[in-house]
Amino acid sequence: MRRRSLLFSVPWSLAAALPAARWARATTPPPRTDAVSLLGPPALPSGFTAFPYVNPDAPKGGTVTLFALGSFDSFNPYIIRGTPADGLSRLWDTLLVASADESGTAYAHLAERVEISPDRATITFTLNSAAHFHDGTDVTAADVVFTFNALVNEGQPFYRAYYTAVASVAALSPRVVRFRLRSTKSRELPLILGELPVLPARFFAHRDFSRPLMDPPLGSGPYRVGTFAFARSIAYQRNRDYWAANLPTARGLYNFDVIQTEYFDDDTVAFQAFKAGSIDFRNENVSKNWATGYDFPAVRRGLVKLRRVRYHLPTGMQGFAMNTRRAVFADRRVRQAMAWAFDFQWENKNLFYGLYTRTLSYFSNSDLACSGIPQGAELALLEPYRKELPAEVFTTPFTLPITDGSGNNQRQLLAAFHMLEEAGWRLAGGRLVNQTGLPLSFEILLPDPTFERVSIPYATWLKRLGVTASVRVVDPAQYEQRMNDFDFDMTMTVFPESDTPGNEQRNYWTCAAAHTLGSQNLMGVCSPVIDVLVEKLIDASDRAALLAAAHALDRVLLWGWYIVPQYHSNYFNLAYWNRFGFPTEPVRSGYVFDAWWIDEKLAKVTDAARRAGL
Repeated sequence: MRRRSLLFSVPWSLAAALPAARWARATTPPPRTDAVSLLGPPALPSGFTAFPYVNPDAPKGGTVTLFALGSFDSFNPYIIRGTPADGLSRLWDTLLVASADESGTAYAHLAERVEISPDRATITFTLNSAAHFHDGTDVTAADVVFTFNALVNEGQPFYRAYYTAVASVAALSPRVVRFRLRSTKSRELPLILGELPVLPARFFAHRDFSRPLMDPPLGSGPYRVGTFAFARSIAYQRNRDYWAANLPTARGLYNFDVIQTEYFDDDTVAFQAFKAGSIDFRNENVSKNWATGYDFPAVRRGLVKLRRVRYHLPTGMQGFAMNTRRAVFADRRVRQAMAWAFDFQWENKNLFYGLYTRTLSYFSNSDLACSGIPQGAELALLEPYRKELPAEVFTTPFTLPITDGSGNNQRQLLAAFHMLEEAGWRLAGGRLVNQTGLPLSFEILLPDPTFERVSIPYATWLKRLGVTASVRVVDPAQYEQRMNDFDFDMTMTVFPESDTPGNEQRNYWTCAAAHTLGSQNLMGVCSPVIDVLVEKLIDASDRAALLAAAHALDRVLLWGWYIVPQYHSNYFNLAYWNRFGFPTEPVRSGYVFDAWWIDEKLAKVTDAARRAGL
């Protein structure tokens, strides 16, 4: 489920672009009740025994130690209050399980059947009769109803937007639950509802769901909470009596007996812990580390392995988000000037060792990204709003400045200066000021010192313009609270995307989300045109309509200059101590860590070397 990410790598997604695929039809061929797919029939047949990207006979056992940054004080990841522990999704099963190697496809799991009525007005799930919580009690339709209502009424604002098309939910019997829909247009809803994690109603019966949860929760999933120390560490213990262990959606997965997560104040300390052998696995998202930090004895001796894994997922948008609720960023021309001042070529050359590509779309690395100028169905969507939109939307392909990478981006800064002049700013005493004499100044808020190396050069370029941009790092808990309250000027953030964008777009871009604390509309985007385009995207009747709406939405967002686009990569950079086995078949998502296992022979050698101090 959705979590805000600030990593330089691409945010998590299970979807990938399939340009040639056809939109699933409800009548031909007959719908399957054990799977849901948006893009043609599911790749796996009924009765499949395991996902193709797992080893169904993977050995179970051993301990893996991972890391997280910051701290935690809650076991409830679905509310605004508190900071949830990393990895809590391991505790609860979902109605369906998405395939990591298919776009927009999920298979029966907690629900053994999913039925969509011919008029698409209802979606009915029948729970697996074997499904039970860790205390042996059955997972029931009443638990599904409780979970849905708790998320909508007391959970993060994201859920209210995500499930807005659901009119009601009711338990028809102990094992059958039916969702009645307000709109029959969104074909994504079966998948969205299939993502629902089912929580035990009786566990929360005498607890305030909206408050941070201090007690280890009751779950139904492959792991349960073991030992923990708030703000320091948490261990998840494999449930040896996991009810779904032999289902095709779980076979070969969840192989570690214990998943231990250690918390660190910053990534530099975490990296040193990995080098010392205290951490087993690292998805390296700091390009400097990847390029220069892995020349240490354990790598040279083969005790630590490095893999660069290609993935085929939409990368979304990462950048400096500007809070348009603040007067300093209310003018589109000012926001465009901020984008013009960012010298990607210099940063890629000097900070990232040429490992990144400039991002030019909110749906980058997919066919959802706009290009050229609007034509055909996309133009038809935009034409009624020509007067409300910037002229460039219709006349100019979106682009960003390209520098020579020398750091002397005078031409781009001069263009930015003229934009600021047009917006009413003038130079006085080396600073840009407005008509009342107030300087153009703002704060770049960050949750981790790692991001300073990107932000400080940017602040230096802005200073050449006469703009004062201070860079401030706060602890992750304070940062999360300030994001929830929209209490910032500029920050670095990521908007993840899939190949089948839908209801989550309401929480990103609509006016309703802009006025809802805790939403992901960090920039305060509020445009009637964008609201319409979001609904067009959600209600798209086929792939062609989806593409037209996505292109139009992408184009309008880009020309709104709400974010300073940064960069992306099509690779995961994996570093791990040589104690694992894993499937070697390529997978769209790059890799599936839950499919890894401890190789006893490798672990014996590696762990002995670590105990001996390498």
